Amino acid sequence: MRKHRGLAPEDTLFFDPKRLAVLRQAVGDLSWLLQRGYSTKAALVLVGNHFQLVERERLAIVHTAGDGAPRRTPLAFEELRGKALCIDGFNLLITLETALGGGIILVGTDGCYRDIANIHGSYALRAETEEAITVAATALKEAGVAKALWLFDRPVSNSGRVAALVNDTASRLAVPMEARTADEVDAKVKRCGGVAVTADSEILASRVAWFDLAGWIIQKQIADARLIDLRSSPDA
Repeated sequence: MRKHRGLAPEDTLFFDPKRLAVLRQAVGDLSWLLQRGYSTKAALVLVGNHFQLVERERLAIVHTAGDGAPRRTPLAFEELRGKALCIDGFNLLITLETALGGGIILVGTDGCYRDIANIHGSYALRAETEEAITVAATALKEAGVAKALWLFDRPVSNSGRVAALVNDTASRLAVPMEARTADEVDAKVKRCGGVAVTADSEILASRVAWFDLAGWIIQKQIADARLIDLRSSPDA
């Protein structure tokens, strides 16, 4: 039986109001340093050591903080109609799996929704995988997109299997989308010429037209998602 992509054992720390207050201060400080040209690595060491953050907390604040790099305003859902989309496959899928599985979803300073699954090079299908693909496909169909290309990093384990699941779902639900495995997915999404579907900060900084589909789905359809807002002003 596949495991759920839910809470990590150490994620209980995100439910302590006092600790959340500290983390919000840390996000503010980290953002300040990044906006002034500090490298992410150096800034994270400074802030993490100052606030005595554990590794999971450091991961959370680096996923939340903003570097102030200029980027385009995201498209509205209604603006996706008739557009060609290029989807950062694992970025979208893992965030939806995490939200569906009860894991932590962070709200970034840029308003994007991000997971802290911290998966690099190794991906395993989870109990939520097929549901995550289905809800994404249904949203794409509702949006009336012209086509959507999912790209999954070829070197990552099980990329071929998950691409096949996306293609099966496209056929089953009659959605104009397809999935492929590819090398250098980030670079391909940046150059795709259509709307980039991602919450990857590096891709967004390239000034592509973009939409955070995972965030939209979580807001509209996953009412019990565990959202953690570490912005200095959570209602920003």
